[in-house]
Amino acid sequence: MKKMSWVMSAAMVSVWAMGCGGQELESVETAQVAAELTDGNKLFGSDTLKSALIGANTAASAGLSIQGLGSGVGEGCMRAGSGTSCVGRQQTLAPMSRDFKAGTCANGSASTGACCAGEQSNVIALDAVNAWVSASNATTNITKSNLKALFCGPAGDGLNCAATTWVKYRRDDVSGTTDTFKSLVGCTAFCPDVKVVVDGANAALFTDPAHPTPCSASDSATTCIGKITASTDATLSANAIGYAGDSAKQGTANKALNVDGIAPTAANVRKLISAPASAYPLSRKLFLNENVNFAKDPKEATLYNWIYNNKQSFQNLLTGQGFISCDTTGPLKCGGPNNDGKKAGVCQGI
Repeated sequence: MKKMSWVMSAAMVSVWAMGCGGQELESVETAQVAAELTDGNKLFGSDTLKSALIGANTAASAGLSIQGLGSGVGEGCMRAGSGTSCVGRQQTLAPMSRDFKAGTCANGSASTGACCAGEQSNVIALDAVNAWVSASNATTNITKSNLKALFCGPAGDGLNCAATTWVKYRRDDVSGTTDTFKSLVGCTAFCPDVKVVVDGANAALFTDPAHPTPCSASDSATTCIGKITASTDATLSANAIGYAGDSAKQGTANKALNVDGIAPTAANVRKLISAPASAYPLSRKLFLNENVNFAKDPKEATLYNWIYNNKQSFQNLLTGQGFISCDTTGPLKCGGPNNDGKKAGVCQGI
């Protein structure tokens, strides 16, 4: 990996910093730094949003290499290259399937609450974290309490997990989907029999030779969980269950269970905005988050500008992947000062 070059802009610009929850901080002088993306112009972030961002990158001719690997990786890469996959390089954009959470900020200090000064949450769509099973499985509904017990034990601590015929699959610990699942269901640790599926999943993930993987080495973890739950292999299809976002849908071969009797329909997910108490219980927002302390690399700027200048086209990419538009009256109407999801520097955690 080549060493990152830092280029100072000609001017120091004054910005009005905003804290988590929108509280105003003092006006500060911030050096705008152009951060060169190195190591093949890789952009890390949500695996759930990987395919949609690949589509946007292609449409924009931005020249980025969209990597996925997880929201936690993308978030770290926006915080002075603190992610394990981007040491010594800086991203200013990251697709994320959760909002910012506490961590190490760009100047090396701890974040205040969920975010660091200058981080901006941009909501781009809605999604359901689904419990996926084979379409041939007779189960149609699971309670949130039983989902918690199945994956994390009755107390959510990974202990006292009951024996079950389900073969359980989950995303790894850098996944924003995992963070969201744990937060919404009430888990702190997983049962020891839950299998972890990572980006680029292949047969090495499966230690039981009777369970051949249906996944290819190029599949994202989300796609792999979809394929596992849709598999026609008798050792998988009858009892496989895994959580993942809407884009794990595999045609008619797998299905998302209702949770507490509420189906993960678009209308029920949109209630996350209009009537949260009656929304599908595992509804969430999806983000294209920023660190506005730094000037975007030209390739990132090309992608960002295409998205916000071609909102309908970008939303079509998202809905084509199974995600849900925030509003039915116009593209990217997800709130924010201009109803485009952009929070003007305000970071709001889950």
